[in-house]
Amino acid sequence: MLNPDHILGSTSIATFLSEHWQQKPLLIRAAIVDYVCPISADEMAGLACEEEVESRIILEQDGDHPWQCLHGPFEEIMFEEVPSTHWTLLLQSLNLHIHDFAELLERFRFIPNWRVDDVMLSYAAPGGSVGPHTDNYDVFLLQASGKRRWGISNKPVTDDDFIPDLELKVLKSFEPEQSWVLEAGDMLYLPPGVIHHGVAVDDAESEDCITISIGFRAPNVSQLSSALLDDILEQDTQSRGSDQADRFYQDANLALQENPGEISHAALAKIKDMVQQELNNKLQDSDWFGKFITNTPEIVTPDIDVPDVDVGQCLDALKDGQPLVRNEASKLAYFISEQSDQNQPIHFFYNGRVAHYPMSMLPIIQLVCNHRYPPVDELNKALHDKDAQTFLAALIDVEYFLYLDDEDDT
Repeated sequence: MLNPDHILGSTSIATFLSEHWQQKPLLIRAAIVDYVCPISADEMAGLACEEEVESRIILEQDGDHPWQCLHGPFEEIMFEEVPSTHWTLLLQSLNLHIHDFAELLERFRFIPNWRVDDVMLSYAAPGGSVGPHTDNYDVFLLQASGKRRWGISNKPVTDDDFIPDLELKVLKSFEPEQSWVLEAGDMLYLPPGVIHHGVAVDDAESEDCITISIGFRAPNVSQLSSALLDDILEQDTQSRGSDQADRFYQDANLALQENPGEISHAALAKIKDMVQQELNNKLQDSDWFGKFITNTPEIVTPDIDVPDVDVGQCLDALKDGQPLVRNEASKLAYFISEQSDQNQPIHFFYNGRVAHYPMSMLPIIQLVCNHRYPPVDELNKALHDKDAQTFLAALIDVEYFLYLDDEDDT
């Protein structure tokens, strides 16, 4: 496992978390010494032509209007027609497509796994940028090659400060309070809300300007409320039988109203109590959040309840010492509940699904949730009973975990 201390330079993890995370920016020179970008600008252009890679081109000046955003996949001829300066190519979620970027996330394991969003790559022609803007999430900006000048400001902004009628949120004007030129291996951490503007340095001696953005998601109140209500509605749809009668409004011993067209205070109080009780019950249960935060709607999610899984065939290579790697399309997390059935208090979340397990399964569940590359020796030790063996075998069978061939690390 890579030492996460290396990515923060002389700043300790404890200092970063207490003084910088979600609070103030941090510039880290030589965060990765002698860093070499895993792919070139030409290879980025090739990926932008692929259907499965989310891509965008930002034209600052030469589009149909300033700051025009074009969505891929693109035809190859597009990269012959773009201007020589002031444009940017963005590729999302490259950790799903290129092993080196998935491995890069191992250096950020001091942040909980469920907060990880994706790894985005940005190529900028000379003078290229996506404009001065703010983000609502934490981001580490690692310069992969070339040079980029970053200016930042903590000035508060409102909707009126942005150029209207653009797909991108670009500020009308920007005066940096601090600025730096980052070279390969340098990194800048930015908490949410900090204005930032990164511009590729026009330097004949410099390599192509490529920046890696490691983003950490921060769900907002609207997303969380929607996820909670969706889970309540799903539960209500699945409910059948008389045992669900208490989920309907009841008003036995109804008092006669003088005005039948009025919604009485007593009725409204009952309604509020019903909804509040349902919300409170659901909030005490972690399942709605675990399913939401691990959900991957763009990816087919197989169930791990695999009938008649061949445990021996799935685990023999592991017993022989062959390592496993978590499929980057797999989002796994767990929660130990104090509210639910104490015979199965572990809630294991996988790509928007949930399964419940007894505490005896905690060692194997911790290993698969904590590690992209679970230690082989620890995995074998955790396979102490049939249930643990069947659990891991099912994850391998449906390819949440893959065997890592030492000769072909792809």
